[in-house]
Amino acid sequence: MTNAGTAEHQRRTYSRGFYKRLRRIRWLFRYDCRYRLFLMEELFRKHKIPFERMKVFELGFGTGDLLFRFDSTSTLHGCEVSEEAVEAIKNDPRLHRYKNTHFLCSDPNGDPQFPSSDYDLAIASHVLEHVPDDLRTLKRISEHTRKNGLGLFFLPLERPGHLPVIHARTYTAAGFARLLGSTGWEVIEACENFRYASHWVQVFNLPSRRRVPVIGSVVETVKNICLSLPPTSFIRLVENPLASLHVKPRQLMVLARRS
Repeated sequence: MTNAGTAEHQRRTYSRGFYKRLRRIRWLFRYDCRYRLFLMEELFRKHKIPFERMKVFELGFGTGDLLFRFDSTSTLHGCEVSEEAVEAIKNDPRLHRYKNTHFLCSDPNGDPQFPSSDYDLAIASHVLEHVPDDLRTLKRISEHTRKNGLGLFFLPLERPGHLPVIHARTYTAAGFARLLGSTGWEVIEACENFRYASHWVQVFNLPSRRRVPVIGSVVETVKNICLSLPPTSFIRLVENPLASLHVKPRQLMVLARRS
């Protein structure tokens, strides 16, 4: 496991005002997060999964935008490695619409904590590549999800060893399906996507991902502004044409059922 897989590394990364300063303005430039929300809505419509009266748990909820897509009749629970993120979501005015919410910090070693059990849906969006032990984490999520409950997972698709300073491990669609099967999950649908943010973008963004002082921040800002200009529906529209051109996907989305 690299330093990127330690809880202390993650706490340092997502502290120092990450979830406080310009929180909603930053969302305007998080094209990747908006696309995940778009894909989740599309997937739920396809499989007739409701957004109402659901008991939902999200590991690594960040700004909470996936959770806040659910109706006010739903129960929202979550766990974050960052105390700042927990404090920020508790003070989010959108939370006032919900009667049953509970958010916790993870254990000091990075293991998730669960406010309850028997969840209808568990979400982990770009989290498992960071946790100390993804096998143990998936087992624990399974244990706290009701029988036939659902799991929604988003993961980056990168070549092995790609920028280990950011991610503790890499995944493939087949490898992650095997991992899910060994931890109490049955894959319903797996989709490789996000070719819009192909690897050439990541090459351009290398100074940011390597945390190069000043230059990295400038590059990150320019990249986010440029890629945020097209609407989310356009990103979805170009998925198939880019696939026909053999542009590699950047993200894996998996819907699974607790078996």
